[in-house]
Amino acid sequence: WLVSLIVQRWGQFLGAVVAGLPIVSGPVSFIITLEQGVEFASGMAYNTLPGICVCIWFGVIYSWMACRFRWQIAMPCTLALYFAAAALLCRAPHSLPLFSVLALAAPLIGLRVLPKPRPHHRKGWKAPTAHKGPPWMQMLVGMMAMIGETEGAAWLGPQWSGMLVFFPVISGVVGLFAHIESGSEAVIRVFRGTFTGFTGATAFALTVAWCVTALPVWLTYSLATASALLSSALVAHFVKR
Repeated sequence: WLVSLIVQRWGQFLGAVVAGLPIVSGPVSFIITLEQGVEFASGMAYNTLPGICVCIWFGVIYSWMACRFRWQIAMPCTLALYFAAAALLCRAPHSLPLFSVLALAAPLIGLRVLPKPRPHHRKGWKAPTAHKGPPWMQMLVGMMAMIGETEGAAWLGPQWSGMLVFFPVISGVVGLFAHIESGSEAVIRVFRGTFTGFTGATAFALTVAWCVTALPVWLTYSLATASALLSSALVAHFVKR
């Protein structure tokens, strides 16, 4: 609901920046940490870093697919490639420094490889309007994701729990409605904003991954939240300039 309201009031870019913040993933991570313990949370926090990489992969692939196909083809193909990449990264060697670097670089790389909006010189062309997808659907999907991830954490284990913490729930719904109602260029703007906001999600995940076993839980998540808000605001400022 909040993201939909921001999109309609201030546009798709700012709404997508907010969608890229750990609005769903942050509470999910915190609840799982309280329920499963710090050791479980440590393994999960590590796996959120490759999870960020595949989430950026999702946005890049869907943006390119949206330029060529309707959503009925673009979304299933993007989801299939998302889970294929996630399964591949689950088999990668364990290296916190390596995936910290990759998670930091992923949103910046994503911004560089997104499709460029096509120039429109024809007379009478108007920019696509912000989508008005039903807010209740975003709320429902976000709630279902939180319940599913927290309740299924013990069954999924720390690896897939961490990987799916950053599953593109809100950005996927926003991008889908942008595609349906406004076309591929709206999708590109959505994910451009999402990647900008994802610098905040990355800062959140890195703080938790490095601090959750060394600091009290409340302090870890307080620092993670502060770093997410600060880094996302800074990047949004420079990207919008």
